[in-house]
Order: sequence, then structure tokens, then C-alpha cells
Amino acid sequence: MTTEYPDSNTLGFNEHHVWAQTSKKNHTALVGITDFLAEELTDIASIDIPMEGDEVEMDSLVIHLHVKNRIRHVRCPLTGRVLEVNQEVLDDPSQIYLDWHKAWLFKMEYDDPNELNLLMNGPQYAKYLDNL
Repeated sequence: MTTEYPDSNTLGFNEHHVWAQTSKKNHTALVGITDFLAEELTDIASIDIPMEGDEVEMDSLVIHLHVKNRIRHVRCPLTGRVLEVNQEVLDDPSQIYLDWHKAWLFKMEYDDPNELNLLMNGPQYAKYLDNL
């Protein structure tokens, strides 16, 4: 699958195939997994994520994807707290396969804007994928 990842100053990716769509104005971010990871796992049965109000740390294992008889643990892209969860995607993880960018998992308030500099932009992420 070839995906165009936009070159946007509000969309960042970590090397664990998690994206964050940020709003610098109010220090919030929508967080989800990329289509690359979803396709690699092929059939996500369920997803566990932090609950509203939970504190999360950059690079901590906060997303747990249940696939057949195993669990894939995925790292958080930023540090902060969960403001909202996307219950629709949690109830139906197949939405990730339809449109990875619309199927966000949770909205968070991030603490340190400098952490955004540690995320890859779209073209950097695409190049990263080419080198896997």
C-alpha cells in the first residue's frame, strides 16, 4: 500500500507508526495509528487505550492492539493527559482500515511543545518506511 503522508506542520509521526495531529494554539493532539501499522497487523480485533484523565508519557506503551492471539503494544507520541477517547473506533477497529487519519484513538493535551520536534513530518515518515 502506498500512502501519501502530507507535509504538514501539525501532523507528526513517531517511529512506532503512531501519528499526532496537533493544535499548537491549545496544546492538544489527536492520536492514532498509521495505515502502515494497521496493514502490517491485518486484523485488529480490539484496542485498549488510556481512559479520559489518564496521564501518558512520550514513548510509554499506551496503545494495545489485539490481533488474533497476540497483543501489539505501541508507544505514545507525546507526554500529557487524555481528554477524550474515540469510542466509535474502539467499538469498531475496522474503521482504521477505511481511513487511518479520521480513525483517531484519543485526544490529548500535551505538556511540552518541544516534543513535537522529535516527531517526523509526512515526507520524513515516508522515507523512514522506505528504509524498513
